Amino acid sequence: VVTVAGPSDRLSMDATLWVDGDKVVPVIPLLLVYHKPKWVLSVMSDPQNRPCLNTVLPPHYQQQELHPVGRLDYDTSGLLLFSSNGGLTQKLLHPSHEVPKQYVAIVEDVVNEEKLKEQLETGVETKEGIHTAELVDVTHLSAEESQNVWQQMRQALPAEYNVTDLEERGYLPKDDATPKKLLSQVRIVVREGKHRMVRRMLANCGHGVVELKREQQGDIVLDDNTLAPSEFRNLTEAEQEWAQSLVPSK
Repeated sequence: VVTVAGPSDRLSMDATLWVDGDKVVPVIPLLLVYHKPKWVLSVMSDPQNRPCLNTVLPPHYQQQELHPVGRLDYDTSGLLLFSSNGGLTQKLLHPSHEVPKQYVAIVEDVVNEEKLKEQLETGVETKEGIHTAELVDVTHLSAEESQNVWQQMRQALPAEYNVTDLEERGYLPKDDATPKKLLSQVRIVVREGKHRMVRRMLANCGHGVVELKREQQGDIVLDDNTLAPSEFRNLTEAEQEWAQSLVPSK
């Protein structure tokens, strides 16, 4: 039992609150913001017992039947929303509503910014059609920074991944390969959400994706300084107003 001294005290999202001996029933949020780490599946259960959303969503939110707004791939991190309103979920997901989603990707090789910008604006063909994106910015990583990314990627791979197989197939540089590929960071905005679309677009532009993270969806922004991986938060007042504006009228 923890006594709350005032409004500045912080509690965990799964804390049970009591006031004067009475249990406080939490208000069901319209949207809940989650910072998904890599190697968590965006499903509520997994037959292989890999980490998934039912292992991270606080129990009282599971009882309120919050559902994830779309998915992030197993190997993708970042902003994942949970919703209590099916109509709002459809608005956020359906491409006709063009809700922008911003991603930051670490990609192979030194990116030619003007060339990539033109490729994305013109449209990139994948097996699911032609997709466009807006290139926000490009940063070239140094040899040392690139080396650190490759090393961290290797060290963080789950046990089910065969490192030797990934090396042989060209997805991972051999540990003794020197120098390893230089990398670039690109930030792009898309208005669709097809399966692995961002990865496929960038790969088809000649830049395989090494790391991918979603930073923003609509007016909701993920800030690493205030929301660490695996943590949840409620909407800010401005975000709540934006989300409420998308809820279909009855």
